[in-house]
Amino acid sequence: MNKLNWMIAKEWLLQKLFHKPIRVRDSWATTPAKFQDMVEFLNWFDVTDSVINTVQKAEVDWRFRFASFPYYKGMKKQTALEIGFGGGRLLAQASKDFERVYGVDIHGSFDMSRRFLESQGCANYTLLNRDQISSIPDGGVNFVYSFIVFQHFDSMDEVDYYIDHIERLLDKDGLAHIYFGKCKGEGIEVTPENRFKLRDCSLFISPPVMREYLERKFVVSAFEDSVPKNPHTGEGESVQALAVLKKKNG
Repeated sequence: MNKLNWMIAKEWLLQKLFHKPIRVRDSWATTPAKFQDMVEFLNWFDVTDSVINTVQKAEVDWRFRFASFPYYKGMKKQTALEIGFGGGRLLAQASKDFERVYGVDIHGSFDMSRRFLESQGCANYTLLNRDQISSIPDGGVNFVYSFIVFQHFDSMDEVDYYIDHIERLLDKDGLAHIYFGKCKGEGIEVTPENRFKLRDCSLFISPPVMREYLERKFVVSAFEDSVPKNPHTGEGESVQALAVLKKKNG
């Protein structure tokens, strides 16, 4: 059993025996610091067995989940922002296309993320803690993106927080490309802490509800409530849905 699986089993046992709840935000903020091995660290954010595997998966995800969209080739590429950069795998991909990339996250292991990024030759990046996102100037970003992150929020309040910042940060021609966890029923489902399992998804939003919510502030230029689990082959169905957003006054 690897370290991650052991940790998950331990937390599940404590929860089962002592009814110990797991706080969703705390789990994502503090757990990465327990991994000093690079592969174990990257594996926490996205399942992998090697740095090479992480890079290969990132290349596929970036190409098919972001760069293959029709708007991407012609958009300005001065600045990009990733919400929830984790280990840095997609940030490394974005850095190849954009002059400057920002990454924001809540975990406290930025040194490990920097080690990974620099191992990939990435130097044009800035890592920010969640509350430091306010340091990015209004209208200073061409492209905001997020993948397998919104589904791990602990409430819609966190969605509100980032959506407000996206509206503030995008320039007049900028776009936001956001994946979110979808629920099969209607409305919004939040996993209570006494049922949350370490590393699981915790926020599920009905695609029609999410679209209506986003349309209050943005022009929704693309929306897909069914995206493939394997973006290369098109096989399977992801638990995520996709919205591409543009400012109304753009």
